Parts: sequence; C-alpha cells; structure tokens
Amino acid sequence: MNEPMIRQDDALANLMVQTEMLPEPYLITGPQAAYLYHHWLQPIIKMIDISIPSENKPLWQDRFPAPWVVLSQTPTLNQARQAARLMVLNPLSKEQYARRVIHWGTTFISPEDLCLDLLSTAKTQIGLTEIAALLIRQRDNLDWSYLFAQTQSAGLSYRLAQIISLINHEAGRSVIHLPQVTAPHGKTITAIEPNSVRELLPLLRLQTICQI
Repeated sequence: MNEPMIRQDDALANLMVQTEMLPEPYLITGPQAAYLYHHWLQPIIKMIDISIPSENKPLWQDRFPAPWVVLSQTPTLNQARQAARLMVLNPLSKEQYARRVIHWGTTFISPEDLCLDLLSTAKTQIGLTEIAALLIRQRDNLDWSYLFAQTQSAGLSYRLAQIISLINHEAGRSVIHLPQVTAPHGKTITAIEPNSVRELLPLLRLQTICQI
C-alpha cells in the first residue's frame, strides 16, 4: 500500500514524519497550534513555530537542513516568500512544557497557554477573533480555572471578559461563563468589535461547534 504523498511546503506534515527523531523538549506553538484548536483561521502552510530550550538551537538547525530555513526571530517578508519551509525557534517555557498536549505523537502547547499568548499579543480584529474561535471550539475542554487565574495575574482578564461577553451577546445566550472583572485604569486595550464575532458565528454554526 502506497503512503500518502506529503506536500513539500507543508511544514507541519514534514515535521511530523520525523516525530521520533525530534530533539526533546519542544512545543509546537503559533498559528499551527491555533488551527489545531479552533479550525478557523488556516495558518501559512510552510511556516511553523517551535519553542525549544535555547541550548538546543544547534540540534534543531542540524536536524532541519535545506530546504528548511530555521530562524530565531520573526522572518522578514522577503525571507518568508523565498523559503520552501520555514521554522521559527522561540524560547521554551518550562511551565508551558509541563502542560503540553500530545496530538498524533507530536507535542503542542496547551490550548489554555496558547490562549494566554494570543491574549497578550493580539492587536488586530483577526487576532482577537481567533481567540473567540478558540474559546468557542474548546469551551468544554479548557481548564477555565487555570485560564482565569493566569489572565488575572497577567493583567489580561478584562480583555478575556470582553471577548466572552461579546460571544455570549451575539449567541443570544450564555455560551461561556463570564467572570467578574474590573476594567483596567490608564491602560489602552484593543477591544474586539461586534462585527468580528458576527462574521465568525455562522461558520461556527456550520461546524456545529456552537449550538446556537
């Protein structure tokens, strides 16, 4: 029986065929992990984010020669265009690794920790809506106590509450429990716009993710 062909530009698929040889520890993060959890916004197929201990960087560079391009920072537009497959290495958090999730024999960041990363970095409506998609899709699986506690300590609880409130409002019912939080003082925060979630909800209905 012939094995299925793997697209040469599919970074995740090409990484997964080497799962048993990957230097531990590591976490797949970024858009590839996000798509695993929300199935909404497709990632750039040829690019993957990996968190590793800094001292293991040479191991990963040796393990993934050309056509891979292995970087330690966000690629420039020109680098992204020219690369056949692109890997971005980031520092590994021991706490995040302790909460790792295994899918298909490969190690991913947990959905809660990914949500925290997205909450701390999202500056666009697409980024904020991606958080909403993750929350809705994973709402029955998330460790909400951990997520609420971590957003509180990181000063992200108000942003999370904004997104949950808008999800519930557009759904017409309480899809996700809304924690009691206080708006931050003297801090500018990008708010998610209603139109962003309104555009998201029909897709979620079709996927039977959100029964509304």
